[in-house]
Amino acid sequence: MAAIVEGPTPKYECLLFDLDDTLYPLSAGINLACRKNIQDYMRDHLRIEESQIAEMCLELYREYGTTMAGLKALGYEFENDEFHSNVHGRLPYDNLRPDSVLRTLLLSIPQRKIIFTNSDKVHAEEVLRRLGLQDCFEGVICFETLNPPAMTSNGLCKSQEDPMALSGEPSSDLDDLYGSDGRPKSPILCKPTIESMEAAIQIANVDPKKTV
Repeated sequence: MAAIVEGPTPKYECLLFDLDDTLYPLSAGINLACRKNIQDYMRDHLRIEESQIAEMCLELYREYGTTMAGLKALGYEFENDEFHSNVHGRLPYDNLRPDSVLRTLLLSIPQRKIIFTNSDKVHAEEVLRRLGLQDCFEGVICFETLNPPAMTSNGLCKSQEDPMALSGEPSSDLDDLYGSDGRPKSPILCKPTIESMEAAIQIANVDPKKTV
């Protein structure tokens, strides 16, 4: 009787996909429009001097992963939903078209596939819908996934913008507010911080050694 020869064990069990400018081309103009909307929000809602905004955006993006995270770290106060609504609410989604080739490719991949994005849920769902890829992924790890509301002692929802909410207990140590480089920490989690990667691994319940 011939021996049954099994195929090689896959090296990876799960694939984490970025969303913006990854599942669709940069030429769609979403990135450029998003950047403009962020700058408009900083000028109109946060009253930041327009001449400083472009350079400030770039610096905060480099240091914190997103301009939003950097603004929070610097102490600017604004509602997360309001920010996302202003930044993503006026994007040229009509430029996105169903991608049948990408869809076929994704469906042919046997590994678990999960979206991991700094964007909010509404934006992520709209992009996937426009591309016709809603059912190609097991799930989406987005802004709300990494930054869920926390419960206060009186049972009311409390945003994790509060550093105490992040840890679940009072903080009196400056290390909780400042990083080892002396920069203020952002109260929100986002890529590419180690903390956000660890959170995504835990949320998706995957083996980091078998995830890419």
